[in-house]
Amino acid sequence: MLTIGLLGSDNSHAERFSELVNCPEHPNYLADADARVVAIWGQEAERTAQVAEKNKIATIVKEPTDMIGQVDAVICVTRHGGLHLNLVRPYLEAGVPVFVDKPLATEPADAREIVALAETHKTPFTSYSTVRFSADTQAFWQTAQSLGGVRVGVYSGPATRRSVYGGVIFYAIHSIELMLMVQGTGIEWVQAVEGAAVDAAGNGNMTAICGWPDGGMATLELTVDTQYSFQAVALGREGSHHTRLNISDCYREGMKRFLPVLRGETRGLPEVPTAQMIEAICVGKAIDLSMDRGERIDLKDL
Repeated sequence: MLTIGLLGSDNSHAERFSELVNCPEHPNYLADADARVVAIWGQEAERTAQVAEKNKIATIVKEPTDMIGQVDAVICVTRHGGLHLNLVRPYLEAGVPVFVDKPLATEPADAREIVALAETHKTPFTSYSTVRFSADTQAFWQTAQSLGGVRVGVYSGPATRRSVYGGVIFYAIHSIELMLMVQGTGIEWVQAVEGAAVDAAGNGNMTAICGWPDGGMATLELTVDTQYSFQAVALGREGSHHTRLNISDCYREGMKRFLPVLRGETRGLPEVPTAQMIEAICVGKAIDLSMDRGERIDLKDL
């Protein structure tokens, strides 16, 4: 059986992932996973104890590194992506397989360093928003591939510029990753604007335009005061497609994809290329910088 440790308890994802392998009574339990979350570290003792009790996690450790030697793999789920590099570095260096929940990082340099550590130490590793592996998202992606090349895309989802968990990237990562999955890496520039404040924290709805050197374009509609939903539009040379995504199965489908990575069973290229992982963080950073400076940001400068 694959034994897993959780780095972080503040995120509801700590519960979503652990219930899939620890709780047979849960309707989405992965009966054939042959895996179990056996240990957890969290910043807040009370919250960590709640997650452990609810999800049948046997061991709570005092320090993030205490699970080295106790588990076969770790899942890093702390909300703030700025913490991820230091949390996973010891595990990557020790050869312990790692899944980093979204976002991989908040800074492009951190994202690059995490990827480099995994490559240098030949440690199995992956990172993504599980939204990309929901059945609806995968169906949208498959249809988009039949449009003769997507030239313009629109990807809508919630996000707030002033999130205490690292800014816009904390939630915009879902829409950014969807865009990169459909239209690929190689974005040249990003320009973003924010509307008038619509909540008590001063957040406004945002639009970010992304451009590729070949003329391909995409718009990210990042919303604050609309109904919670994810939508996607792909306009291709030979057709178009639009859908509202049902992502209710994303944790289950996403975990099914990363468990083989944690076992070291993957062969060849990862399902999420590391170039996409890094570029997603660059796009998030560019959105923040563009709104701060009121100008277009070239990704080559990040």
